[in-house]
Amino acid sequence: MFILSETSREMLAIFLIAVTGYLIGRVHIKGISLGSSGIFLAGLLFGHFGVSISPSIQTLGLLLFIASVGLSAGPTFFRQLRTNGRAYILLCITVAAVGAVTCGAIILLAHVDTPLAVGMMAGAFTTSPGLAAAREAVAGEAAAASVSAGYGIIYPVGVVCKVLFIQILPRLLHADMAYERTLIGPPPAAEAPAGRKSFRIEKWGFFAFSLTVVLGALLGAVSIPLPGGGAFSLGTAGGPLIVGLLVGHIGRAGPVDLRPTPSLFGPLKEIGLILFFSSAGAEGGQRLAEILAEYGPSLILYGALLAIIPMTAGYFVSRKLLRLPLLNGLGSLTASMTSTPALAMLVELSGTDDVAAPYATTYPIALITLVLTMQVLVNL
Repeated sequence: MFILSETSREMLAIFLIAVTGYLIGRVHIKGISLGSSGIFLAGLLFGHFGVSISPSIQTLGLLLFIASVGLSAGPTFFRQLRTNGRAYILLCITVAAVGAVTCGAIILLAHVDTPLAVGMMAGAFTTSPGLAAAREAVAGEAAAASVSAGYGIIYPVGVVCKVLFIQILPRLLHADMAYERTLIGPPPAAEAPAGRKSFRIEKWGFFAFSLTVVLGALLGAVSIPLPGGGAFSLGTAGGPLIVGLLVGHIGRAGPVDLRPTPSLFGPLKEIGLILFFSSAGAEGGQRLAEILAEYGPSLILYGALLAIIPMTAGYFVSRKLLRLPLLNGLGSLTASMTSTPALAMLVELSGTDDVAAPYATTYPIALITLVLTMQVLVNL
């Protein structure tokens, strides 16, 4: 007979969810797979059967993930902005705004509960920071669970819709990929580091990472009053991301080298996703059956609309208004929807890794934009 403490059971549950989730993520259907996001679906399943994980685990996971994203994107982020940055920012804002309007229409016309609808939008955009921001902004555990449940129900729908969109659109346009590859061009060359002597506090860069988390948490805690009541803050998702971008860009503080070893980011992001997805999924799973019973399969249709309408609007803006080349526009669009599976499909379809340049430039902007969008939607 096994006798485990509550803490031991929680740790065991996290890694059981991770094992199950990775197996789910390895399933390929027509070239589509969920990857690490399968952990969230596994969390929903475990949560449905009564497993719960401490919210502090979820917060820790988010901090690990989002600070790593900011630090890794910082060195190239501002340089990439000098090329098509304005166009990427406008495209990103357009996609988020159209998604917000679509979400608002679903709330008003279909009478879907606001926390659930916002969670569905986060799922359609496959944005874990957006999910975290929405959960922080709502009041009460039941509302937070609704956000997570909406995210979990619609997440797979969002992935499938976006991957199919990336595959179908170029075929409808009869795009000549050989020609389109000549338009996107390679990303700018990396800048040479400054020649000044510097040193690290410790070998791997955990000092810089920890400093980013501390300063980001403090920035995220700053509350700005809004007209008509309420307040705005960057929260756990937005604060560390912004500080991470700045620290990653600056790279040093006097003689202290603040650039973590690049190989550090991958494991930190993956561990962060394990902790965040397992906890958020388990929480959402506790209300999953209840919400599906209340709203029925119509939620799937709403989720598809939340993914397809913003992408369609984004494509027309990128081509007709911003005049971006097809691959630049689609690379930025996949980032605006925060969809790594869609980017992978675009790389395969286009035959070039250069589409990752507009994606990398837009992605941090999209994270910040969607965090703000979720907070605004919840507080309307």
